[in-house]
Amino acid sequence: MNMSFSIDKESCNKALEEAGARKVALVHHLKIKDPNGYSTWLNESKNSFNSQRLFRVKADPAAREGMLIDEIVIDAFPSTQKAFAFMAAFDGALNQVCSEHTVLAIMPEPSVTFYVVKCISWFVRLFKGVTDKGIPTAAWRAENIAVWPDENQMTVARAQDLDEPLFVYNLNKYKPNAEYKDSYEGAKQISGKKAYDRYSKIAGFELLRRGAYPVYGGKPICVFGSPRGCMLADRWDHFIFVRYPQRRNLLATIESDEFHKGEVHRNAGLERVAIFMTKKA
Repeated sequence: MNMSFSIDKESCNKALEEAGARKVALVHHLKIKDPNGYSTWLNESKNSFNSQRLFRVKADPAAREGMLIDEIVIDAFPSTQKAFAFMAAFDGALNQVCSEHTVLAIMPEPSVTFYVVKCISWFVRLFKGVTDKGIPTAAWRAENIAVWPDENQMTVARAQDLDEPLFVYNLNKYKPNAEYKDSYEGAKQISGKKAYDRYSKIAGFELLRRGAYPVYGGKPICVFGSPRGCMLADRWDHFIFVRYPQRRNLLATIESDEFHKGEVHRNAGLERVAIFMTKKA
């Protein structure tokens, strides 16, 4: 099923039902204009309608077209009915305290998936772990900013506290067929998703050995409330939320030789991404 985007909650509800979503998470992307009113909303809405507030993070102040937001809040619900009851009760108040409010509804992957990955990370770190120290170099530059953070994002990311935990928000759109340059060896006709999976195996190991791993993710189903020109108002294939023990872990990873071996697969498999670098609010 293709993801849909609309400001019509009924349409989103129908899309979730068609996708067979029993559980749902709402990912709120917020540009806040009234901090006091927002604080009240956070307190009143937390864990309402049997929900669980999983994450609340502050986005790096890195302006990119259609991506300038202050915070991201992820609430998980046991059913679509509970999610939309939550929205009916609290969206009006949230719109009053935010100048922009875009909601992405996702069908989450089983929680056991992330528990298993966390355990794997512990074992990899125990036997193959590395410790990043000092200030990582700033040599890495993206060739294709449609599928990587742009230079402004990286400049801002490097200027933040390198010792703090980092949460990276990823929305991926895969190409129907992978597109490798210069007849890359082993680049048979495969899907964009399979090419990205090749990248994930290489990059993922570099993350795991640093204690970083996905803590949440799922299938994007619909997005609504987005302003015109917001790049989130598009069709996406996968949502991934990754935690790094320290920000320097990400910066060291992308400068590593092993990570560079996987870049060709990411470039071949992805059509576009939306990436936010964040810290716990």
